[in-house]
Amino acid sequence: MANDLTELLAQIATRGFTHDFSNDVKTLYAPAANKPPLLNEFHIIESTPFDGGTDPGDDATLFLIESTRGEKGYLLISDSFHTDPVKARFISTLLAQNGAKL
Repeated sequence: MANDLTELLAQIATRGFTHDFSNDVKTLYAPAANKPPLLNEFHIIESTPFDGGTDPGDDATLFLIESTRGEKGYLLISDSFHTDPVKARFISTLLAQNGAKL
């Protein structure tokens, strides 16, 4: 288990999960009106909770995501009230596709 977030990201990079999906979520989850959602092309491979220390606001979950085209990446979501609602809906949708719940 990693001691900090930097170490965790280095560990997943060795497995090929290098793309940070944070900047893509709004495009993937809310595409232009004339384009269908691309969500069915993405699957959550695994999730890892991360304890940021003594402040519960620093706790997060790291989701490893892979596309049907072979693109591997991650999305880090805060486990507190600071969670980005678009990212949370994106992950909830992917989990539902995989038969799991957030």
